[in-house]
Amino acid sequence: MSEVRELTLPLEKIRTYCETQPIARLSLLGAAFADWVRPNADLGLLVEYLPDEGISYIDMARQERELAKIVGGAIDLRTANELEKTTKQQILEEACLVFAQDARE
Repeated sequence: MSEVRELTLPLEKIRTYCETQPIARLSLLGAAFADWVRPNADLGLLVEYLPDEGISYIDMARQERELAKIVGGAIDLRTANELEKTTKQQILEEACLVFAQDARE
């Protein structure tokens, strides 16, 4: 049987970080926002960028590293376009919003 651990995240630190980036929305994916995750699992995050920001894969890799430092574990940062077409709708419906630009205004 696999060991599980409780998921605790520094939400305010994550939100503060997102405010410094061209991030419109950031959500937790799948089992990541349940009360537990496997100890070695990456934390799945779905990111939506502000329009016309021209985000590169290098930018995303940097943000992935910086968010990993904030949460203290491995991050898997993805956009909706990277999700499998067959499961995309379900994944989007089950995502748990952590940060939204429009929530600050």
